[in-house]
Amino acid sequence: MSLKEQSVSDRAAKHDGGFWMLLKVIELRLRFIVLMAVTAAVFVYWDELANRYDKWMRPAGASRVAVSGLEYYCPMHPQVVQDEPGRCPLCGMPLARRKRGAKTPLAEGVTARVELSAMRAAQAGIKTVDVDYAPLERTLATVGYVGYDERLLANIVSKVPGMSRVEKLYVNFTGQSVEVGEKLAEMYSPELSQAIEELLSASTRASTTLTAGSEASRLIEEDRRAILRASREKLRRWGITSAQVDDILKRGDATFTIPILSTINGHVVKKNVVEGQEVQAGQTLFEVADLHTVWVQAQVYEGQLRLIKEGQAVEATVEAYPGEVFAGRLEFVQPHLDPATRTVEVRYALENPGHRLRPGMFATVSLKTSIADLPAFRKRLAVDRPAHPSLLKASLTQAEQKTCLVTGLKLGAMGEPVQVEVQGRRIWTCCAACPPKLKARPARYLSRLAPPPKHEVLSVPESAVIDAGRRKVVYVETDPGVFEGREVVLGPRVGDRFPVLSGVEAGERVAAAGAFLIDAETRINPALAGTPPAHEHASSTATATEARP
Repeated sequence: MSLKEQSVSDRAAKHDGGFWMLLKVIELRLRFIVLMAVTAAVFVYWDELANRYDKWMRPAGASRVAVSGLEYYCPMHPQVVQDEPGRCPLCGMPLARRKRGAKTPLAEGVTARVELSAMRAAQAGIKTVDVDYAPLERTLATVGYVGYDERLLANIVSKVPGMSRVEKLYVNFTGQSVEVGEKLAEMYSPELSQAIEELLSASTRASTTLTAGSEASRLIEEDRRAILRASREKLRRWGITSAQVDDILKRGDATFTIPILSTINGHVVKKNVVEGQEVQAGQTLFEVADLHTVWVQAQVYEGQLRLIKEGQAVEATVEAYPGEVFAGRLEFVQPHLDPATRTVEVRYALENPGHRLRPGMFATVSLKTSIADLPAFRKRLAVDRPAHPSLLKASLTQAEQKTCLVTGLKLGAMGEPVQVEVQGRRIWTCCAACPPKLKARPARYLSRLAPPPKHEVLSVPESAVIDAGRRKVVYVETDPGVFEGREVVLGPRVGDRFPVLSGVEAGERVAAAGAFLIDAETRINPALAGTPPAHEHASSTATATEARP
């Protein structure tokens, strides 16, 4: 073979090798694309493939149940779900029927139901506490001040008609202490001088003896005595005492200055006159205040009015005496509201020996209110207390007990009631599943028969409350690991606890730690929230309809 032919043959072989290498690369690329497409198809249609496999592997009887599209569940224990009718293995209650995959209808006031394994609950740090009665007391702190006791204020005025002149002042400055009957000033009045002249004249005529035995003489003497009495009464009404009138009659002198006397013990708050000043009848000369008792007045916002009432304990502190508390009882709540500050004035009186508390001092006022004394909680306590003392008997009839202490259902709703003896008492339960629970935690359930303490209310920790805006929710552990969201009505927060008006009962256990994680679980998995009650669904539908434009 010539060199030329050899070169042509090498080039042909090299060309064929490159072509087959290209085919190999294309084949590998196509295999990769097909593999990715198959993998994606499996991911997309995984549920359908799994259902078809399950249907293929399921026995014929089970297939018929699945085809029916129905399943059976326990209303008391929603975690119990079966393909066939029967009774709940936990409580013995007949299973209810529903469409397969439908949400569990929830009871009134229940927002969600979550079941957690013991490991998940421990990992979430969930801890539960008992709902119990506690003596909660709310302290309302507000700003106040020390003021005069208005019942111990006196205005000293001129009572003589016409104009009078201040001849002499015995009280020359504001703040001077005075006693009852002490002379504050002397005044001269022409009107008074004329009245004294009339008094002296009437006295002289009344002392003149007429002819005895005459009827006319007797009548004249009676008239003179009447005129004398009238003259004395006129001076008395002008502020002249009987002793002063007697002194005037004894001296027989019409020159007289009116003494202005203090009517109470205290000190002069205001001095409105000076020597030589002329004043008219009714004009206030002095204002005198008795400081043996003072008022402590405070302002309370209208939103806090439910926390106050007359007679409740109240305390005040002032900067002048740090660490000292001035305690008393609320005496008065103003019947009107100040529209400018949206506050109501409250006050109480304090004894003030030594005049230590001075009007005008600022005070920090603390009003203490027992939550049990609020009207809403008084009503709740009245409802919770047994209507019949027979509930405290050692043995109850079904008619006396009426409801199961464990489930709260009406006796007979789940078949023949079961009687159980616990702690020396015979109690009825609704089914055979309740006695073990009753015996495991007797204090929790028997407390529902005892009347609540008089000055205590049901309460839950603040950490147990989930604030969902328009409603407040707590999670109640109805069974080990099963938490039920309950809508609750709460009172004002006291420290780290909330008093409860409705939603939970004494002896139930709520999630005090980790409640927000349980709530988050219901939000992540909406199926756990179940189906709201019919009236709530109708209400939400109506609201949505109204909201449409």
